[in-house]
Amino acid sequence: MNGIFAADLAVYIFLTPFVLYVYWSHRWIGWLPWNSLLLFCTVRIVGGAMGVNDGSSIAANIISGIGISPLLLAIDGLLHEARYYRHPKHNVMLGRIVILAVTGLMGAGLGLSIGGSLKIYKGEGTPKDLSHWKEGMGLIVAVWAVEVAWALFTLSPSQYKKDAPGYKDGTKLMYGALTAIVFAGVRVIYNLVAVCTQRKDLSSVFGSIAVRVVLVFLPEALAALSMILAGLWTRNIRKHNKTMQKEEFMSA
Repeated sequence: MNGIFAADLAVYIFLTPFVLYVYWSHRWIGWLPWNSLLLFCTVRIVGGAMGVNDGSSIAANIISGIGISPLLLAIDGLLHEARYYRHPKHNVMLGRIVILAVTGLMGAGLGLSIGGSLKIYKGEGTPKDLSHWKEGMGLIVAVWAVEVAWALFTLSPSQYKKDAPGYKDGTKLMYGALTAIVFAGVRVIYNLVAVCTQRKDLSSVFGSIAVRVVLVFLPEALAALSMILAGLWTRNIRKHNKTMQKEEFMSA
């Protein structure tokens, strides 16, 4: 799998400066999506470096399996940022509840997945460990499903105001999040199927190069790229903050 690890290393080293720039341009309102996306790139760079050095590295292969988690958190954060600009007076508490729910589900999923897969990769796995791994992957898919439902709810007329100063840029962020959700869905559903079936030809470690490129590498890279492009497209989004603050002051 050295080829995939090398591709991860090269692609995410290239993308990281763009993430940092978007992070800087969006500032505090975008800290959740861009901080999480930066973490995702970092995890992929570390995993890629470990894999290039040793393709059979347990840590590198576990990262390959569960490294999608920061990307899902980044998508959730981007939905939150898009909602802020599309409707500054939306229900903030509801958004925070969704973020906490997604983070909690992700934490539980990661704990089960890492605990189960680590023993299996070491050759010490039991049926209980495999069960934990499957449950963990199921929870990660549940996180993705929650994000799909949240995105669809966010598209409803009650959740945006077309006359909001940041509506257009917020909608661009929304497009980026929706595109990323599609690619992330391919990745997490593949992961669940691969773990549940334990088919060697579907394995992210032992499967064919075509499987690993089409179902692992490309969905992740395209999801990250769609977010970055949306971030670059809206690099001047902070200019709307002063307008929104002025409107809030005038209406007070």
